[in-house]
Amino acid sequence: MRLSVLVVFPILLVWACAASEDTSRAALEERVRRLEGEKEIRELLALYGEHLDAKDYAGYASLFASDGVSTTGFGSATGPEAIETLLTENLGKPEPGYINEDRFHLMTTVTANVSGDMATARSRYTVFAASQDGRPVAVHSGRYIDKVKRENGLWKFSARVSHGVIPYREPAPSEMGQR
Repeated sequence: MRLSVLVVFPILLVWACAASEDTSRAALEERVRRLEGEKEIRELLALYGEHLDAKDYAGYASLFASDGVSTTGFGSATGPEAIETLLTENLGKPEPGYINEDRFHLMTTVTANVSGDMATARSRYTVFAASQDGRPVAVHSGRYIDKVKRENGLWKFSARVSHGVIPYREPAPSEMGQR
């Protein structure tokens, strides 16, 4: 009996350690995947501002999922093609070789919560424009409420709602549930 305990106990101990290691490895892999997702979503938000500032409306629209919805002060559009059209109609088509020399978006207080291939994000923005003497002046600010999903291996906006804060813009009825 004593011999069997001496043989069985080490086997059980090794098995328990291996099972614990597998569980720890899986937890670590999930944590790394979540942290990488959060980083990629922060980059998505930064690219959004960069494309908008460059008047690269096709690049901007490409950040949205195939069924992604953009809701801004200009209205709402679904899908990259419609989003690009909405921007062009409201901001005008940029001249060839356009270089932005007078305004930019500053994105701040970004949070992202990843759950598998879906996520939510929140951020704030301030738009700065050049004053007559060339100094940056904040012209308006607001916040974004986002739903993001992984589509074809890339994080894309599935729903992005802009809420104007300064000056305040009353949300449209369709935005009321997203505050």
